[in-house]
Parts: sequence; structure tokens; C-alpha cells
Amino acid sequence: MKTIVMKATFMKAMVQILALVLISVFSGFTRAADDQAAVQLRKLLDAMNSLQGDFTQITYDKAGAEQETSTGNFMLMRPGKFYWKTLEPMPQLLVSNNKTIWLYDPDLETVTIREFTEDLRETPALLLSADVEQLRKQFSVTRDASNKVADAFTLTPKVTEGMFQHLTLVFKESQLVEFSIKDSLGQLTRCVLSKVERNKPVAEEKFFFQPPEGVEVLRD
Repeated sequence: MKTIVMKATFMKAMVQILALVLISVFSGFTRAADDQAAVQLRKLLDAMNSLQGDFTQITYDKAGAEQETSTGNFMLMRPGKFYWKTLEPMPQLLVSNNKTIWLYDPDLETVTIREFTEDLRETPALLLSADVEQLRKQFSVTRDASNKVADAFTLTPKVTEGMFQHLTLVFKESQLVEFSIKDSLGQLTRCVLSKVERNKPVAEEKFFFQPPEGVEVLRD
């Protein structure tokens, strides 16, 4: 029972933190900002309509010790649609159609369904889809000028009441290759993307999930 509870807690955290970051990446800014880092980031995101490939996800505790590594594959499409399938060490599937998020756990035989929240401090999903003026009021966007091999952008909330400390997106040759998020407890989740294909057609049905017959449906 303890294992099931811990697994369910972990999956809920991933819904709230990691998966929603992916939605933010494919929502894009609504209009240009006069901040140079924000403008650079907007241009990179605007060049992506879809993205798919493999991922390796690593979580670290606040002391920097590695806690868990998982691998799988993903498909993303603007605006805010994603298919995030974890294969190892525990199978699970996250699907979003930009209105609803489904989290399917075949081991627990459960499907958790939740809607988006519009609270920018609580949901990274809306960081890059919100009005730019609102973003500039709530977040600082910086670019790591010392990084000569990649473009790394960090978004930091100006008010520290939310669930995360900062979100970082890393691009190489205009391609998103990595993102990480540090939560309010100091835990870092880092996701490295590989075999990435940009702007390749993705079937719309991938972004809708029909719960299998017999599984328990939960609403968060």
C-alpha cells in the first residue's frame, strides 16, 4: 500500500510540474515584449509547431542527490497538446488536448483527469501562453550569456508563493534539447530530449485519451 501511495503522489507531482511545462513550451507568447531575452525566447518557440522524440528524465533532491531516472517518448503540438509516455522504470502515460490532462497508470489501473488552472504562480503551463505584460509583471526572463554552446533561458517568479523557483529551457541550433524545473522544496527535475524531430506532422488523435474498460477514473 505504501508503494502505491508513493507512486500516486509522484505521478500527481509530475502532472503539476513536469508535464505542464511541456504545454507552456508549445503555447508561445501572444505578442512581442521589449525585453531582449523574452524576445529571443519567443522567436525560438514560435519556430516550433510540433516536436517529437525520446526523453530521459532525472529528479534530484535539494542536496543534489539523484532520486530517480525515467525514460520514454513524447509528441508535442501547438497549442498545448502533448503525449508523454514513460516506459521505464514504471509505465505511465500523460496526454493533453489543451483542455484536459489524462494520467493513465496501467499498474494501478487508474486514470486521473484534471483541467488546467489559470494561476500562473501554480501552473507552469501558462507561463508562455499568458499575455506578455502579465508575464513581465510576474516573471523575470534571463539568458545565460556565458553559455557558448547553447541558448539557456530561465524564467523566475517575482513572487515566491508558487510551486516552483525557476524554469529553464535550453536550445541548441534553435532546437529545444533540455528543460528543467526547480520546485518550491528545492527538488530539481531535469529532462533531456533526444532523437528530436521538429515540425513533423503528428496525428490529432494522439492527444485524446479514452480510458480502457475496467479502470478506475479519478478527477483531480
